Amino acid sequence: MTASALLAPPSLLSPIALLFPGQGVQRPGMGRELTTISPAADRAMDRAEAVLEMPIRRLCFEGPAEELLLTENIQPCLVAISYAAFEAYRERFGTAEVALVAGHSLGEISACAASGAITWDEALLLVRERGRLMSSAAESSPGRMLAIVGLLEPEVEAIRHQAGRLGGIWLANLNAPNQFILSGEAPAIDLAARLASEAKARRVLVLDIPLAAHSPLMERAAAKLAERIRELPLRAPTIPLVANGTGAVLHSVRAIRSELVGHLLRPVLWARTMTVMQRLRIGTVVELGPGRVLASLAAKHMTGVATWNADELLVDGAQG
Repeated sequence: MTASALLAPPSLLSPIALLFPGQGVQRPGMGRELTTISPAADRAMDRAEAVLEMPIRRLCFEGPAEELLLTENIQPCLVAISYAAFEAYRERFGTAEVALVAGHSLGEISACAASGAITWDEALLLVRERGRLMSSAAESSPGRMLAIVGLLEPEVEAIRHQAGRLGGIWLANLNAPNQFILSGEAPAIDLAARLASEAKARRVLVLDIPLAAHSPLMERAAAKLAERIRELPLRAPTIPLVANGTGAVLHSVRAIRSELVGHLLRPVLWARTMTVMQRLRIGTVVELGPGRVLASLAAKHMTGVATWNADELLVDGAQG
């Protein structure tokens, strides 16, 4: 079932999963229409600017793209947009029928805030620090990320093993059974891209992310971020949170803190999150952030689920 099969204003099929995207979905102009339509989203953007003391609206709405793409800027901007989208969703639908929240990479911090485990203020400040630390780590341990679509895991592992002769290279994301992202040093990533093309991968793309997330190249950033996370006054979530590295459903402060402490180094195994959603018979997936990467993955790899992104549900739906 797709969004177009439902009427606007929509009646969402429960149970509902709210998903939060990570870095790579950004674009100048993101969130502009939403904040025009939704007072709650507009207030959230005001709050984000006040907490971060950054020109969040200008960066999100106008760019320029080169400034928005800086790691220390894009991470707080993306969480601010997810914050605005969540508040717009809550204003319109409430959260009584939300069965779980989950986030991809950076989006896991947004999901923690949506779950009630941390406040949105805490999430914004945490990702500002995360972005700065990752940017600094990338200067001392540079790396890149490579998306490979259309090969299976044994083929990608063979490519990774061969490319590893030229430098460190690791699995960063398993987004679906045939969608992978590798992180590593530039020579190894370049060789992996060539090998994947020779293996007839459907798509091979070096990502517009100037670092190697979810790899040992982030160890320095992860250690410093862990100190900050250990100081956070976490609370038990009011909405269950699915860990993006294991697919475990997290209910306790201890489990959530452990997940956050390790999330910069562990690979994102998003396919497991989709398996959990399927097992829990999720009826509707709503992606709260720019684009519909996670909604599209759910539409392709899950059955019997309606999928929406923030613009479709909260902008187009409100106008309809």
